[in-house]
Amino acid sequence: MVIHLNQITKIYYSGEIAVPALKNISLVVEPGEFIAVMGSSGSGKTTLMNIIGCLDKPTSGQYFLEEKNVTNLNRNELAHIRNKKIGFIFQNFNLLPLATALENVELPLYYAATRSPDGRRDGNDLPHQSGVSSGRQKRQRANELLNRLGLGHRLNHRPTQLSGGEQQRVAIARALVNQPPLVLADEPTGNLDSKTSHEIMTLFKQLNQDGITIILITHEKDIADYAKRLIYLKDGQVVV
Repeated sequence: MVIHLNQITKIYYSGEIAVPALKNISLVVEPGEFIAVMGSSGSGKTTLMNIIGCLDKPTSGQYFLEEKNVTNLNRNELAHIRNKKIGFIFQNFNLLPLATALENVELPLYYAATRSPDGRRDGNDLPHQSGVSSGRQKRQRANELLNRLGLGHRLNHRPTQLSGGEQQRVAIARALVNQPPLVLADEPTGNLDSKTSHEIMTLFKQLNQDGITIILITHEKDIADYAKRLIYLKDGQVVV
């Protein structure tokens, strides 16, 4: 399995008042699944995604990512896991404005070459595992992904020179460049028009058919319909 959440609870505090965001959530995600997470505002979608993405820790419960217990890892270890195991795609693209499309996609490869799990610099860790060790190989990997996503003619354009759909394709390429087993997408079509949204979701469907496990948050039913499985959250719990 890719993900195993066991009785995950997350509580935030407003002064002395406990505010539960997630309540005893258990979830298993198998390799190659395509899951859409839906729910109203405040249902716990973002909290769930943050925990799955190792951006936050649960108050209680255990989280296994590819059978490794990541629940109590320290900040450096979690950063290493995020870079090695998870690709992130956001509603606002989160591209570096002064970097070209190619440079934006290359960036995770340089992060991977910079730090080991204990926070020390280690140039031989992830690049060795992913087959990318030189600047030339990094550029080639990024170039190949952008060409695959139909942006071979836009490699040297900056985000402001790209359409919304093109920026999201760059963001998808960046999420895939380290070959993670899991891709998390938070409202990936939220800033796109209907036509472009469905082009992007068709791309997600193709990537999933290639074996990539995808979990996305969306509030749009027609976008969720592209997924193979729907999870609905209400008041921090999974509604069956």
